[in-house]
Amino acid sequence: MSNREEPKKLLYIAYGSNINLWQMALKCPHSKPLDPAMLKGWELEFRGVANIVPNKDAEVPILLWELDPRDIPRLDHYEGCPHSYFKENVEFDLNGEKCVGMAYLMTKDTRQINPPSSYYMQTIWEGYLENGMDTSYLLEAQSRALDVSSQRELESRQDMYELEEQFDEDDDPDMEDDIQMSFGI
Repeated sequence: MSNREEPKKLLYIAYGSNINLWQMALKCPHSKPLDPAMLKGWELEFRGVANIVPNKDAEVPILLWELDPRDIPRLDHYEGCPHSYFKENVEFDLNGEKCVGMAYLMTKDTRQINPPSSYYMQTIWEGYLENGMDTSYLLEAQSRALDVSSQRELESRQDMYELEEQFDEDDDPDMEDDIQMSFGI
């Protein structure tokens, strides 16, 4: 019998592709999934990839993991920690008990709101299904990202149209002749 203590496991809050059991088994082979839960006061959003942000009127499905310390360096690397995501201890209620778990949150201004790729969305979708989670939260977050992205595209086009109109107003009718003459046409 050894006097070595078992390394302390970490409660990890997964909300994006890390709810996919197959994907996490590859990244974190020593860790184990616990239970799905709802994280109140947070909302799922997409910035190409998943993120959660505080919103007192929202909630998001999560999958709790017992994260083995041996898996943390690999998961940090996968999450781009500390450049793309940082670790945050998040308090939540679980069956009437106060708990604290670690979540990866996106660093400020890393990316703008954008819908996820179809492959990334499928990975999360499979995780929702295999863990019995309500996919409506996932679809709502995707829809919000599409709305924001579409609005940004429309505004960009409008700006281009305005510039084009401004350019057309500044047209010098003799300019076309000048251009043709400079090329010897």
